[in-house]
Amino acid sequence: MDNRSSQNGWLAPASRVACSTAPGLVTIMLNGEIDLLVNEALEGALATAGDAQPADVVVDLAGVTFIGSQALSFLVRLHQLTAAESRLTTLRNVPPMVRKSIVTVGLDLLFALEEGGISGPRGTE
Repeated sequence: MDNRSSQNGWLAPASRVACSTAPGLVTIMLNGEIDLLVNEALEGALATAGDAQPADVVVDLAGVTFIGSQALSFLVRLHQLTAAESRLTTLRNVPPMVRKSIVTVGLDLLFALEEGGISGPRGTE
């Protein structure tokens, strides 16, 4: 199998980012290394969340083994999108390493930390 891409050198497995929709809910599943290689898939997930109005968004991070700046930027943009529309975004199954990254960059100021996950928005913009 050829994993090379003309855009950035490597293709990310499609299974790293998956979306599903149901009435009133968009679920985004992130798995493996969430880095620059999944940027297009993250953009697609953001578009899905934006198109599915009115719907809350759940991001399941249970399978994430690495979270890069692209993924952190995605979470900020997702928060901005949903908060502007008074929708709830919930981060679920957050591994300790991911939680540490979220706190380090200050995303804990955008999301309320909860047992078993991180939810947001917390307060108003």
